[in-house]
Amino acid sequence: MNGEKLTLNEYENQRLENIRRNEEILRQLNIPEIVVSMKPSPKQKKPRPKQPKKEPKMPTRKSLRIRGLKPDGLGTKRKTEEESHVLEKRARKEGNLDLSAIRSANTSLGDTNHFIGILSGLTKSQPNNEDIDRSAAEGDERLRSVRWACRSLVIGQQWPSVKVTPERIHCVAVHPAKDKILVAAGDKVGSLGFWDVKDKIELEDGNYGPRTYMFKAHTKSLLTIKYSPIDSNQLFTCSYDGSIRYLDLNQAKFLEAFAPDDQYPLSCMDLHPNSKIIYFSTNHGTFGIKDLRESTKTFREYTLHYKKIGCVSINPHQHELLVTSSLDRSIQLWDLRNLKVNENTSIQKFTFDNSATSCYWSPKGDQIVSTCYDDTVRVFKFDAEKNLNSSLVIPHDNKTGRWITAFRATWHPNSDVHPHFIIGNMRRSVDVFSSINGELIWNVRDEERLTAIPAVNAFHPRLNFIISGNASGRMVAWEEKIRPTPTVIITKNNL
Repeated sequence: MNGEKLTLNEYENQRLENIRRNEEILRQLNIPEIVVSMKPSPKQKKPRPKQPKKEPKMPTRKSLRIRGLKPDGLGTKRKTEEESHVLEKRARKEGNLDLSAIRSANTSLGDTNHFIGILSGLTKSQPNNEDIDRSAAEGDERLRSVRWACRSLVIGQQWPSVKVTPERIHCVAVHPAKDKILVAAGDKVGSLGFWDVKDKIELEDGNYGPRTYMFKAHTKSLLTIKYSPIDSNQLFTCSYDGSIRYLDLNQAKFLEAFAPDDQYPLSCMDLHPNSKIIYFSTNHGTFGIKDLRESTKTFREYTLHYKKIGCVSINPHQHELLVTSSLDRSIQLWDLRNLKVNENTSIQKFTFDNSATSCYWSPKGDQIVSTCYDDTVRVFKFDAEKNLNSSLVIPHDNKTGRWITAFRATWHPNSDVHPHFIIGNMRRSVDVFSSINGELIWNVRDEERLTAIPAVNAFHPRLNFIISGNASGRMVAWEEKIRPTPTVIITKNNL
């Protein structure tokens, strides 16, 4: 142990001597004294490599072919033209329009000429008493007669439904001629389609298809289409684009009836029994009167509701009486003789829990039928003192939703039959109700062939016939089933 200690001392002495000698040499060389630190020098960190700056990513280059463009940029030009075409379509069409100028792409010029030939062949047929079966005279017999007529209605064509308009149907009308069943439908984009129910067209494959025609005199939804009460050669059309026209069957033209400077958002239309005056309503709660003998821009306007007026109906016999239904959840009776521009008071007002969607006078002018989103159909009786009394409240599912046109009860136009009306049913059928006792006379249906809800319906004025329209622009014709003549077989036993 002592030997190891001695060795260390010698080593230490030698080390100190070396240090002294080195310092002496440094002094002789005039180099400042160096203080040697006993601490180990810190390890130097390796410098991080610098990351190169990322340049902004350039868009991936695509050829004109992949982008669908032609070398000269015609694709971009075409896109611009299509956008301008959309804006042009939204603008209201002005002036009188020839059918050939407003025919749709699937209605050829030859089809248009064929349709003009049909129009020229239609007579001025009007509903009249000569077509009424009076074998059942009064009361229950008349009701049974209506029930029997409804029971015989079936889808009479080989097609369960026929495509007449490109979009959802809002309104339908039937020409009163008996020898030519011509039905019309207006849709939500302003298209007016016609279906010649009894005619067919031969297709390229040798089969036959329905004979339809389509024209576009308006640029927005068609809300009401109605034949003139005194001249069935005039079909009036009311559109959300703020204009009212009528198709003159004699001239084969759409003529302007109402075209104000401001584009009023029209919501409904009715005609005076003499067809010289048009009554209309707007989304702003106003009511207007347009005399056809004046300029197309001249009219009178009155504020009746504070919300949209969805329906207007003029009494067919007492022309001063008007009934309106509104989104303000009311139905109101008005006297046209007392109307003022801004502030008006109705004769009677009925309020409900939900919006009233429609209200129509009966052909006799003694009843009103209304539909409402509270799932009811109401019938009001108009008494001798000119008062409305709610006589019937019929439960009925009216919640059609967003994609189905709102149900509207529609009267049979003949006042000589038992008073009744039709309305669409959410179970893909058509209900027929009596307005006397609220009885469901019949439910017109075809569970196998009818696959859509017949939301919009109308009677033929002179035939046992109902036309229905649905949300896909298709129509269904309910016709009287042809009963075969009984055959008598004579055998030897009968001789």
